[in-house]
Amino acid sequence: MQHLFHFRWPQGFRCPRCQQERAYFHRTRHLYECPACASQVSLTAGTIFPEDQNFFEKVVLGDLSQGPPETRRLPVVAPTSFEDRTYKTVWTMGQKIRQAMADRDAAYQLAGLLEMDDAYLGATKPGKRGRGASGKAKVLMAVETPGDQPRFAALRQVPQAGRHDLKGRAQECLLAAATVRTDGWQAYRVLAEVLHRHEP
Repeated sequence: MQHLFHFRWPQGFRCPRCQQERAYFHRTRHLYECPACASQVSLTAGTIFPEDQNFFEKVVLGDLSQGPPETRRLPVVAPTSFEDRTYKTVWTMGQKIRQAMADRDAAYQLAGLLEMDDAYLGATKPGKRGRGASGKAKVLMAVETPGDQPRFAALRQVPQAGRHDLKGRAQECLLAAATVRTDGWQAYRVLAEVLHRHEP
């Protein structure tokens, strides 16, 4: 529990309501209570495990803090049926972890040297190819390429691969200080308005 406490309050406890720096710990309820305003808070409040402090502390922190990273695993008991409690717990935990990762990725912004392009994704269909294709998803892609090696990437679906959509998605997933390389398509010129440097 100390590991989780220091992770949540690295500078020491601070009441979320009145900013008091002291608290009493209720051992039976696993809550911290502020002596100034009587506000109670758990270590997992506001996290993906709001009501699973015991599980989080004993299983996740306990197991993942032991040994080198490549050997750390969550202990999972094989379920005997779909109604098995272990199965439900692990399924819920997996869903929460996936959502937390998706939320983090959605807020991450690429930086440094980037390459950007657009693509139309979908099944093979007769008709026009490239930017004239219909019935496919239009996707804008950007990849960090420090030293010409791909690192992190961001993909965003856009209604149209036009100036307005390109500008909005660039502001959303790229840092303004980035340098972006693209092909010579004229719509990409709008990137010079929002980024440090654009290299067609």
